[in-house]
Amino acid sequence: MYGLAMRFIILLALGVGVYWSTHFWRIIFLIFFALYLVIWVRLASQAQAVEIIRRYRHRYANHLQVISGWLQLGQYERADKYLMDHALASVHPGIFRGLPLRWTYQMIALDAYAESLGNMILWQNPEHIAGTYMMLWKLRAVLRCVIPLAKGTIVVRFEPGRFNVEVEEGGMKALPRKHIKGVKWNRQQGMITASWGHR
Repeated sequence: MYGLAMRFIILLALGVGVYWSTHFWRIIFLIFFALYLVIWVRLASQAQAVEIIRRYRHRYANHLQVISGWLQLGQYERADKYLMDHALASVHPGIFRGLPLRWTYQMIALDAYAESLGNMILWQNPEHIAGTYMMLWKLRAVLRCVIPLAKGTIVVRFEPGRFNVEVEEGGMKALPRKHIKGVKWNRQQGMITASWGHR
């Protein structure tokens, strides 16, 4: 909190310098103001990356502890079942291979955000990702609405040019109220589904 307050004070001081200084110094203050904003944004991105790595390490450690516990109890079949059903499903082996960097980063960030609230995202058919910024923006908006309201597993299914986000009806505390242009919300067969894109 102290660091954030200091950043705002520095930005305010630079802004005052821009406003009250003469022409030459105004340009200098503007350059410093822009540089400071760039540094601030980069630090925020680095902090988010560190948080993502921390959450992934925590997830792996939890899986290893559970598997180790089953093995110590001699429950080899249960350890194997847990490994297949939970551990391998949650780490998504190779799921991000071949995707554009922006897609990979956003999917990992959404994964970490879901985990921080006790949820898990299962990505299905990522080979159908078109890689457009519009699709990524819509997916991020939908998941930012769904993740805080979900309880448990969120399935994201990709199809050519579209995606579906599915949650079991009992796995949602409430329906999202935010309207996202082009996204259709459906409640059918015990599932709540958000769809975007064209067939």
